Amino acid sequence: MARRAEAAGLNVIEALLVFELLLLGCATGFLAGLLGIGGGMVLVPFLTLILGQRGVPADLAVKMAIATSMATILFTSLSSVRAHHARGAVRWPIVRAMTPGIVAGGLIAGAGVFALLQGPALGLVFALFVGYSATQMLIDRKPHATRQLPSPPVQAASSLVRWTRRRLRTTHSPPS
Repeated sequence: MARRAEAAGLNVIEALLVFELLLLGCATGFLAGLLGIGGGMVLVPFLTLILGQRGVPADLAVKMAIATSMATILFTSLSSVRAHHARGAVRWPIVRAMTPGIVAGGLIAGAGVFALLQGPALGLVFALFVGYSATQMLIDRKPHATRQLPSPPVQAASSLVRWTRRRLRTTHSPPS
């Protein structure tokens, strides 16, 4: 009898967790679409809170939240590339030139920085990037348009820096 009550209690907790995560996903998607922000700015703090309430240690909760946010980038990026490719808006030679920097930046940010930083320090880095991103959106700073591309080595180096920064910010914005 005790096991049955315990199992029922566990099912209620799991159902509540699923509901909370579905609600968080819907709110994140809505705000990301409405405001044009990266969903990670919403997802990571709330997912950290949800995981912390479930007894996950703070150091691990922040890393799990950021990892989950970065994993969702894969799906939004693939969807974006597919849609842009269908319209003929992907310049594949540029993609090939930038790919080494993107891969290196992902490895540096994902395996290097996140492995070294503990939960509170990682949370602080995330908060600083959110503040930086919010400031950029507030002052509406945009790069100057140009038609001349840098050389492939410069493109690779530039993509390394940008992808590392993007992975640290954990935004969900599709690649432009």
